[in-house]
Amino acid sequence: MSLDQKQNWITGEEVHRENRRLIEAGIPDDAPEFQALFKRIDERDDYLYEAYGKKYLDTHYGKWIAISIDGRVIIRDTAGELGQIAREEFGPGNFSKRKLAEFPGHRIFS
Repeated sequence: MSLDQKQNWITGEEVHRENRRLIEAGIPDDAPEFQALFKRIDERDDYLYEAYGKKYLDTHYGKWIAISIDGRVIIRDTAGELGQIAREEFGPGNFSKRKLAEFPGHRIFS
């Protein structure tokens, strides 16, 4: 998808509504319906990071970034602090949250 392409991204309210509908219908988490919902969220979040977040990689490396659907940005040191502020500022589910690093997500340590 082009970064120039305008898109009506899925909102937190729409995610919650569809998630609730699928759960109430007894759809398993690994079903195609859930996978389609997750894909919409991933596509939105990838676009937001590419369009608005990546430019902060050099100046705020290692910090966490939240990007609203309309491109507003909040950067904080920890994921927990960022999540709380972003939910208050943008609304639940209305933002992408990533770490500004080569791998822009949660790292799993074994």
